[in-house]
Amino acid sequence: SEDLPASRGPADALAMSTDKAKEAIAFLQKTSDASGGTVYDHLAAVVGKILEEKPSGAVDLLETTLLVKKTQFDNALTPSVLPTHQNPKDTARAVAATKLYTIPQAPIDPETGEPEEVEPPNEFETENVLADAAMFGAVGVGFTQTEWYNIMLTIKQLGEDPVKLVKTLRFFGKFFGIQNDYYVFEATLQEEGEPPEEGDPNVMPPEEPGTGANSYVYYVCHQPGGPVTKLPDVTPEQVVTARQIKKFLSGDLKAEVSAFPPFPGVEANFLRAQIARIAAATVVCPAGFFAVGEDELTLEKEEEFVPLESVEMMQPENWCHRYPHVKPQGRCVFWAPPPPEDEEELENYEEPTPEESPELLSTLDNDAEVMGAAAWSALQSSSMPAVQFQVVGMRSNLWPGAIAVMAGGGFSKVLI
Repeated sequence: SEDLPASRGPADALAMSTDKAKEAIAFLQKTSDASGGTVYDHLAAVVGKILEEKPSGAVDLLETTLLVKKTQFDNALTPSVLPTHQNPKDTARAVAATKLYTIPQAPIDPETGEPEEVEPPNEFETENVLADAAMFGAVGVGFTQTEWYNIMLTIKQLGEDPVKLVKTLRFFGKFFGIQNDYYVFEATLQEEGEPPEEGDPNVMPPEEPGTGANSYVYYVCHQPGGPVTKLPDVTPEQVVTARQIKKFLSGDLKAEVSAFPPFPGVEANFLRAQIARIAAATVVCPAGFFAVGEDELTLEKEEEFVPLESVEMMQPENWCHRYPHVKPQGRCVFWAPPPPEDEEELENYEEPTPEESPELLSTLDNDAEVMGAAAWSALQSSSMPAVQFQVVGMRSNLWPGAIAVMAGGGFSKVLI
């Protein structure tokens, strides 16, 4: 060979090649400090697997196995499925869903070893969630079928709780948060909560439970089947301040609401104030379905109600507000401070003028415009006039996630 000195022959060249090969093999057989394996063993395992299985893509297998630290050649050392990072939210969602599909077992008495007696499930009224889901899906809004089913099971779980004693229960909607979301459920209780304690008579009090902005109780959870928290009643000050704030929800009910003006409460109170505003503005029903009672505060169902055709229900004048309007002072019923007791102040005292607001069951065509456009937009499941059974609805342009739908004589509302 031209590279070898003239004094060396073929035997010397062979000896040099053998030495270099031994040196290379020794290098490949060095044990890794991290894994304890060697490159030589890894290559031998790869080549052996290729010769054993004779795959069609042998080159691809070789390239792939050279890029990983360990392969599945040694089952004792390497798992068949590589471990992956588990998101805590996915784990919590899976645990909550498992509880929804599991029949609760009675606790065991440690003394007798027998199951303890449990209270019978509470009886309550609710809506047909899956039927409503079909209507929402027809107009292109809502959740997956699985999520709707889990929401239905959550309503069943919450409504049958013998401790909470729910009378009526429905799914209000879903609020998205930065860390966690909120599933909100609207309820009335068999026994109303205690009225708030009397404070300063010159300070505007919150409305009593079961009246005005506190007519309903709201429960929230982060995922269907998860722990449920009852939101506190809302105060006028919280509603007034919430109107001046635009802020994302964090997903933590105990989080401070960092905003200006300062909000009087934590995120649970802020969420409750926003629910009060949204409910008063977007919970609607077909016009004529309810009638105002004699006390002008409650609603009574009209027994002779006849639903209109689907085309007619795409007009805002055929829908009306079901909940009372929240006045600028943050209450549904106007409150005036008591007149001063001092005679001099009483001479100059003028009784405040009650704040005006839309009447109960006012139709949607009377709502104020939103940025120069109508307050509501019509929805329909199909633009083809030949479709016999249409699903129609209305979407709020003030709160775009609020949707009301109707098909035949049934209707529902949701916020997403």
